[in-house]
Amino acid sequence: MGTHLPVAPNLIHPSRSVAGTIIDAAPRSKAVVKSASRVLQILEFFDEVQRDARVGDIAARLGYPQSSTSVLLKSLVQLGYMDYDTKTHTYVPSQRVALLGSWLAEGPVRDGGLFRLMEELNRETAETVILATRNGIYAQYIRVLQATNEMRMNVPIGSRRLLVWSATGFALLVRSPEQEVRALVHRTNAEARSGQKPINARKTLAGIAQVRKKGYSFSRGLVTPGAGLIGMPLPDWLDRRGRPLVIGVSGWIDQLERDETRIVRMLRETIRRYLEPVARDGRPVLAKRKQISSTIRRRK
Repeated sequence: MGTHLPVAPNLIHPSRSVAGTIIDAAPRSKAVVKSASRVLQILEFFDEVQRDARVGDIAARLGYPQSSTSVLLKSLVQLGYMDYDTKTHTYVPSQRVALLGSWLAEGPVRDGGLFRLMEELNRETAETVILATRNGIYAQYIRVLQATNEMRMNVPIGSRRLLVWSATGFALLVRSPEQEVRALVHRTNAEARSGQKPINARKTLAGIAQVRKKGYSFSRGLVTPGAGLIGMPLPDWLDRRGRPLVIGVSGWIDQLERDETRIVRMLRETIRRYLEPVARDGRPVLAKRKQISSTIRRRK
């Protein structure tokens, strides 16, 4: 598989390759407005490090000019989305940020069960733990807990993988009909970057069929040479709009293959324990509540 390189202790930009560091970079769309992208990536930076930080730390990690990073942070302070400590010269997101999406959260998201699930997997496996959802033709990583082992890679939050050619993608498409999958393959090939090898629909469907059969996906080097991911679909009632979510454990292929049975068992057990409290009739509590609410609305 090649030599494993340890992660350097310094902060680095996720798309750079630095001596002593393996970076799993996310493709970036040219259509994204730069200023909007930078603001959100700053907030994602804090979500990952979970501490206050200086301008220099943030600029170095994200690969931005320090001057423009400083201007963005000061603007966020004025708008109430960032707090600034004049003694330590550090920034940290304010409570206004914490409250932004609170109305969207429910069940295991609101009470923290989903995050505790990820933390336990991260702690017990020492591998990168990823939460992914659909975004166009991509599976997008919306939360990432970085690996803690010595031989690890950095996977930036916001990273995107093709739905039709990744472990997270196969798991996200597990409930999709064949016609929809073929349409996604066609669109992916039509929008492919120059030099990208066309995706074969039959191989995509075979990958999804394996997830349906085994209950999880296992990709080996589909995106990053030498790296893999074991992904498992989360209950479809977890998202208030029924959007699919996948939890994944990512790392080097040889390590994942050695630990496959244990990781799959842990995924199933933590999902059951944290996300599927059952009512007396054996059905998930949140699913039952959702049906009751729907019935009430129809009666009105």
